[in-house]
Amino acid sequence: MEHFSNEFCQIDLYDQYAILTINENVEFSLGRASILRDKLKKHYESKSFIMISHRKFEHKVSPEIYKQGVLDNMKGLAIVSSSDKERDKAILEQPLYGKSFAFFSTLEEAKAWAKSFF
Repeated sequence: MEHFSNEFCQIDLYDQYAILTINENVEFSLGRASILRDKLKKHYESKSFIMISHRKFEHKVSPEIYKQGVLDNMKGLAIVSSSDKERDKAILEQPLYGKSFAFFSTLEEAKAWAKSFF
């Protein structure tokens, strides 16, 4: 496992999935997503992986990320939160992402879902 953190997020990169936590009140923009995309490219190269977005903190996600910021080898996206507000946001984001998309209440559920792809 490789860990990376900066002023707007933390990400843990495992063999089959990555767990991303965006810091509180951050605007997750295409520019910030590009920083993470570079880390993901380096770690996974052309290997398939699942992104798990652990939404512990409230933040905004730019729709541009779904249009321009997703890697081809990212095979699915899991949103993890116990918040109804986050679930509502995820429902609005789901049509923007054209691959497998799921919402979970716990990280363990999302990890099991991610592993089912491999």
